[in-house]
Amino acid sequence: MKLLAVLVNYGDEQLDYLQEVVSGFKKIEKYDVTIVVQSNIPLNIKGIDKVNVVKLKNYQFLPLTCREEIWKRKDDFDVFIYGENDHLFLEKHIDRHLEYSEILPDNRIPGLIQYEESTDGLYYPGYHSHFEWDFNSVETYKGKVFAHFRNTHQATFILTKSQLEKVSKKLDFTKLVQYRFSYVLNTFLNSLRKIIKQPIKEPFRYSYKCKVNTDIYDFGGMKKMICISELDDNLIHHLPNLYIKGLKGRTKLNSDQLRMNESLKKLLKK
Repeated sequence: MKLLAVLVNYGDEQLDYLQEVVSGFKKIEKYDVTIVVQSNIPLNIKGIDKVNVVKLKNYQFLPLTCREEIWKRKDDFDVFIYGENDHLFLEKHIDRHLEYSEILPDNRIPGLIQYEESTDGLYYPGYHSHFEWDFNSVETYKGKVFAHFRNTHQATFILTKSQLEKVSKKLDFTKLVQYRFSYVLNTFLNSLRKIIKQPIKEPFRYSYKCKVNTDIYDFGGMKKMICISELDDNLIHHLPNLYIKGLKGRTKLNSDQLRMNESLKKLLKK
């Protein structure tokens, strides 16, 4: 099978991680992998098949150019991957995605969960704030147990050609989905702030960068499901491990293994 991996890179801060991610793809044996990197700077990294240097006024939209690149090449590949420059894909991620896609209903799509590593175990930066598992979402197919995790952000996606075609019928693959009623909501909140003279946070929305992958799961016509009976195969490593302690200006997001284990026990009892 021919696989296209399109990665996004900004600046030179994480080039060591990008090299590790590219090397990981090149170790894959079952698939014919082509690697394209959308970057704001030229790159000289072994293993990349093509670097597109992109100039933008707002580099928040640099990740979106990865979707544009995938769309341009949609007829030439069987599997499509988008990833940030610091998320390590392994062959098992692709194997499991294809396996689960065969057994899940057409309105379901396999997903991954990000993790970080510390000397005292694994942490899950996506498991924060109001985000939680949907404990009523458990479904079993061919003996494998799946559930929906309400944070659909994973900084990546994997799509088969048929899934790409299905998603593209629900949204313009080259553009971000605009939130409905944003203008009306913001106008109302601004008026309310003036009346009560207190700050009011807007309802949570994913950033432009995050929406490059969350749009696929939130608006693509398929519910994202995580195989919890084989969770280890469906975790993807965020290599910098920055969110555990909130390093380099990142927010401290450090839900630990204990919280995840307790949730999995509850889910698997369903």
